[in-house]
Amino acid sequence: MKIATLQLSSPKMQREIKTYLDIALEQKVKIVLFGEYFFNPFFKVIERDKKNQLILKLKKESENLMQISNEYPMIFVAPLLETVAGKIYKSMAIINKGKALQYRAQRLMPYEHWNEAKFFANTLSKNIKTPPIFSVGGFKFSVLFGYELHFDEFWLKFKQNNVDCILLASASTFDSSLRWRNIIKMRAFLNSSYILRANRIGQYQDEVTNTLWNFYGDSLLVNPNGEVEDCLGDREELLIANLDKKYLKEIKECWKFR
Repeated sequence: MKIATLQLSSPKMQREIKTYLDIALEQKVKIVLFGEYFFNPFFKVIERDKKNQLILKLKKESENLMQISNEYPMIFVAPLLETVAGKIYKSMAIINKGKALQYRAQRLMPYEHWNEAKFFANTLSKNIKTPPIFSVGGFKFSVLFGYELHFDEFWLKFKQNNVDCILLASASTFDSSLRWRNIIKMRAFLNSSYILRANRIGQYQDEVTNTLWNFYGDSLLVNPNGEVEDCLGDREELLIANLDKKYLKEIKECWKFR
């Protein structure tokens, strides 16, 4: 079974996105994963916007993606900022034929330079709920935001529910590439699962600190044995990866982690 991740700098016109989706369709891809802040402006940009204008913009961006999904017989997994009753939530949309299931992030970055926990209206409960699980092509999938990768409780939920592939959307920056790779490989190995990661590319200039934030890409697929099977660089690219049911079974039986 084939899945894909689309690594583009944002914003992009619909026709540019569709060019890559057409390729994925030709290759019989079943699921396409997008990175964080792919369809929406980066967090440091939106936190300065006027709220009313931002909400209108976010609704339009969501409508555009729903429209695109109606044209392709595949599932889109896309981080989309969700607006409800004047509040803004950091959410992940699992979209199929114009209909979406929303997963709201349960852990948000609380740092001074990147404080999503303060900005978004998400409920950050002590005890997490299992992210949505869905089946395609005989594989069980679930979703996760980049920051949530670091919390063990999510991975216990995935193991308890026998999840085969985690779709990880991130917006990693600075000099964190090696650390992220190591964590993702460790998580995949200990859970005997595939992890497909979609990371952001592009740059953001912080005017307050005069710091250039470089989003380095490195979207990748890690197999259940903790090995990187394929990866992208730091440019606009499409990664199409194959999930092997027989190999997954062999790894599970070998290590007996789940």
